[in-house]
Amino acid sequence: MKAIMPIILVFTFFLSACGNESQISPNSDESVVIIDEERSLINFHVLLENENRKKVGPLYAKFIIYDETLQEAIGTESTVDFAYTNGEKQPFYIDANKSYFISESFVYNAEIDQEELVNKVEVVISDENEMEILQFLISNIEKYEATQ
Repeated sequence: MKAIMPIILVFTFFLSACGNESQISPNSDESVVIIDEERSLINFHVLLENENRKKVGPLYAKFIIYDETLQEAIGTESTVDFAYTNGEKQPFYIDANKSYFISESFVYNAEIDQEELVNKVEVVISDENEMEILQFLISNIEKYEATQ
C-alpha cells in the first residue's frame, strides 16, 4: 500500500498540471487580411476560440509581417503589437467556451498584390509571462476594390 501512494500522487500531479493548460485555437475560416482599396486600409482580423471551461487571460497578440512590400506600405517594422492607440500592449481575456475578435487597421500607400499576402502575416498569442501559447499564419486574403 505504501508503494502505491507515491504513484497516485505523481499521477494526480500530472493530471492537475494538464488541466490548466490553455486550449486557445484560431478560427482559420474567419481570420483574414482585408485590403480595402477604397479607404487605402489593410485590416488584420483574427477570431480566437477558447475551448476551456474557464476564462483565460490576460493574453497579448502581435502580428509578424513577412512581406517587405506590406511592411513599407504601412510604414512599420516586421512586428506589430495589438495595442492601444498610445502604443501600450492591449491585454484581452476570452470567456469560457467563447470566441474573441481582435483587429488592427493600417493606412497603406503602395500597390499590394492580394496573392502575395497569403501566409505572410503571422499571429502570435502570448500570456502575461510572454510565453507564446499560439501562433498561426493568416491564409485568407480579401480585397475590396474602389468603386468607380
